[in-house]
Amino acid sequence: MKIIALGDTHGRSTWKSIVAENTFDKIIFIGDYFDNHDGISADEQISNFGEILTYKLQHPNQVILLIGNHDFHYLKHSNETYKGYQKEHHVEIEEMLDFALQNNLLQMCFKHQHFLFTHAGVTNTWLSNNAYDAMIPIDTFINQLFMQNPKAFSFTIGHNYSPNGDDVSQTPIWVRPNSLFDDAFAGYVQIVGHTPKSRLKILHQKIVLLDTLNKSGEFLCIDEGELQVMKVKELAGSSIDTKSKE
Repeated sequence: MKIIALGDTHGRSTWKSIVAENTFDKIIFIGDYFDNHDGISADEQISNFGEILTYKLQHPNQVILLIGNHDFHYLKHSNETYKGYQKEHHVEIEEMLDFALQNNLLQMCFKHQHFLFTHAGVTNTWLSNNAYDAMIPIDTFINQLFMQNPKAFSFTIGHNYSPNGDDVSQTPIWVRPNSLFDDAFAGYVQIVGHTPKSRLKILHQKIVLLDTLNKSGEFLCIDEGELQVMKVKELAGSSIDTKSKE
């Protein structure tokens, strides 16, 4: 099995180059299809997400689309908004996301062997706070919880009172790397985006931070269980940091 995982899209079309340049069995989008601070217009973001949905519809078993916080705040049930929220376009974005959910094109979590993919990561504290039943596979639990109680994924201040989500009680679309590293759900290599990095980082073979499309153009390849850092061809070259803890 060869899996490719790429970081937050935010309206960028880099994914098209990755798809064109690589062969794989599955490709995983880590979420955050909307909201952009690099000059990509809302119309471009919406069009890009439409193309991603079309790609998913054409390859339903090969493409995994996860949900990020910048998607979550446009959902019908959400009563909160985060930085970058595009109020004037919220109806159109909400309708696209609702279509995707109604047609089972989006999910909160994906698991393959000992690799666990969510937008930001899964902590023991969050699982405990949501009465995780260890008899249920972790991906099944998270995806079912989202369908039954989406508010369980809303932003929560937590004991640290962090406005940026740096708390072990935070949800799988909000927790930050420091808190995730300290309280990560054990037994898996967690592969996450959410927090922008200049280079793709593998922290002690425990956590992979891959929100790097806007910086280095790096993405992750898992080929028969081996982690490989890859880069969009026009940005190819240079090394990565594989050990630092943030």
